[in-house]
Amino acid sequence: MKLSRILLMLAAVLATAANASAQEYERRDTLETARVTAVKEKMRNTTQTGLMRLDGDKLRSGIAVFGTPDIIKQLQMLPGVAAGNELMSGLYVHGGDGNDNLFLLDGVPLYNITHFGGLFSSFNADVVDNLDFYKSGFPARYGGRLSSVVDVETSEGDMNEYHGHASLGLIDGRLQAEGPIIKGTTSFNVGLRRSWLDVITTPALWYANSKNGVNTNVNGAYNMTDLNGRITHKFSDRSKIAANVYWGRDKLFAGIKNTDLGALNLDVGSTWGTLATSVGWNYDFSKKLRSKLLGYYSRSGSDVGYGFEVDTSEGDVSLRMTMSDHNVCTVGDAGIKYDWDWLPNDYHHVRFGLAAAYHHYQVSRSYEQTRIIPGMDPYEDAKTTGEPYNAFEPALYLEDEIFITYNFTLNAGLRMSMFTTGKHTWWHPEPRAALKWLFTHWGCFKLSYTRMSQYSHLVSAMYIELPTNSWMPSTSGAGPMMSDQIAGGLYFTPGPFKINLEGWYKTMDNMLTYNGANAFYPPITNWETSFTSGSGKSYGLEFEGTYESPKFDFSAFYTLSWSWRQFDAYYPVPFPDHYDNRHKVNLVGTWRPMKGLSVFFNWNYHSGNRITLPTHVIAIGEHAYTDMLFQAPYNSKLPDYHRLDVGADLVTPLGKGRSLDFNISIYNVYNHLNASFAMLDHDENGEYIGMAYGLVPIIPTLSVGYRF
Repeated sequence: MKLSRILLMLAAVLATAANASAQEYERRDTLETARVTAVKEKMRNTTQTGLMRLDGDKLRSGIAVFGTPDIIKQLQMLPGVAAGNELMSGLYVHGGDGNDNLFLLDGVPLYNITHFGGLFSSFNADVVDNLDFYKSGFPARYGGRLSSVVDVETSEGDMNEYHGHASLGLIDGRLQAEGPIIKGTTSFNVGLRRSWLDVITTPALWYANSKNGVNTNVNGAYNMTDLNGRITHKFSDRSKIAANVYWGRDKLFAGIKNTDLGALNLDVGSTWGTLATSVGWNYDFSKKLRSKLLGYYSRSGSDVGYGFEVDTSEGDVSLRMTMSDHNVCTVGDAGIKYDWDWLPNDYHHVRFGLAAAYHHYQVSRSYEQTRIIPGMDPYEDAKTTGEPYNAFEPALYLEDEIFITYNFTLNAGLRMSMFTTGKHTWWHPEPRAALKWLFTHWGCFKLSYTRMSQYSHLVSAMYIELPTNSWMPSTSGAGPMMSDQIAGGLYFTPGPFKINLEGWYKTMDNMLTYNGANAFYPPITNWETSFTSGSGKSYGLEFEGTYESPKFDFSAFYTLSWSWRQFDAYYPVPFPDHYDNRHKVNLVGTWRPMKGLSVFFNWNYHSGNRITLPTHVIAIGEHAYTDMLFQAPYNSKLPDYHRLDVGADLVTPLGKGRSLDFNISIYNVYNHLNASFAMLDHDENGEYIGMAYGLVPIIPTLSVGYRF
């Protein structure tokens, strides 16, 4: 009896142990599977090279030149990116021309993304939820540009509570508000910005004109306005619709009126801006199959012109002259996108879809002139030039994120794009591939290849942002631009550190450059004959080192790069690009000594931009007539650029979710006048020397905000 009880107890113990062992094995297996799945999910969207993700809070903090956070200026600090002209929101990525960046706002492509000729960008950080920035390794779902993708998504707004933010800076004021329309179901998010300098300059000029004691009146003003609006409605957890609108406008005018000469009037004005609207419907068929249908319309354009009038008629003598000139440039898109996201199993993440856009390009120039002068026949002339272009651009894409093994991931894709303008049609296959090898839990190797096509050209007679610049389609005389890029590197995340070392090699074909003299108005009729086609290449290395902690963040970026161009029509061998900056260093830090206080600094350095200066000056005859000879384009380098910016954010709580926000920013702290341009001059001995001139001094800024 005792023996049987002992055997039963022993059997029960063994069964319990076996069951516990099985449960532990099952638990460990489940945890291991969960860990692997979590790693896969974490790395799912990071197979591509050259990808940087920033959230709205990051974009809204930091140094704000003129009191306004600028998304593009934050991207300028990243490795592989050149900023172009100082203070401007230029973006020259991996040797690009600046007009080859794809800017998306809630999925809508934008052509004009700057205010005041590029002084600051059109993206209002107050309404931005997140941003994806690609420099290489572009997934197949993106297309239409060569050098980068800036994909900006606005916030849908709080579904349950009302709150917002108002701010006043050095040149503009901002207001943002969000909240529920139907609590828990429908929300809104609205952002408004407007510059206020004209509020001061208009009455100041009126007062000056009333006190100047002469019969000459001067007037002028500039203002910028933009509006972002979004309404989001949730039908269910699986279905959501969002309507978005962006409207931005710049207006600049100046005039002189003098009555001493009878009548003399000169008026110069320019208006330019962008309208973008869209409706997007997200629908989840299941946990593994999701879709988004987007329809949009956008329009960018400018109207630049002047009017001149002289009338000194007196008695029987009549002298009257009038002249006017207007340059109108617009590009409009009506498009649709249908994107699908499918997870058939644990080893594939498939994305596929289609896109189609109808483009309308319109550029025209109207000129009128009349003249009545004693002793001469009356003269009158009026002329309008320019013609519209219509184009259709469809595309299909398929990409698959394949988890080959636990530590190997491949993103393979293909985009098929087509572009047609009347009799001319192009189509291009654009293969994409990115491979990631996770050789430790904190280190990986990536390699990518991408081909990109661009069918729209920016026609500009100067390399600065002007409202007279216009977009034109590919034609028989100016075909599509193409690029191929290989990128790869090592990426480490040991503890609080992030260390990336990446290299790239990129070729660009069928690039266009203006072959005439600098002009305010670029050619608009037979414009292809005023541009010559060539090629470019860019290559280099990027280093990124970042440390993050609750109190202190620090990043060090370094770029070693080369950017070349070759246009056989006027120079037979490769020459460096205007923004061929050999070395670039950016040091960025944030210190949070206490709650509500953040202190920032940026130090920026890069090798000087390149310019073209004559290599020989020949004096001819007694009158010292000179003939300047140019050996090669961009044959001279400006002095190296360096600048320190500092700033601080201070948040003072007022209770009940309200606060006062202060931002203090100082641009160019040690007041170093970096060279903006250069020219030949004479020294005291009469010898020719190059003289560089700086324009931008120290700029302190204070902005005050109220959060509610």
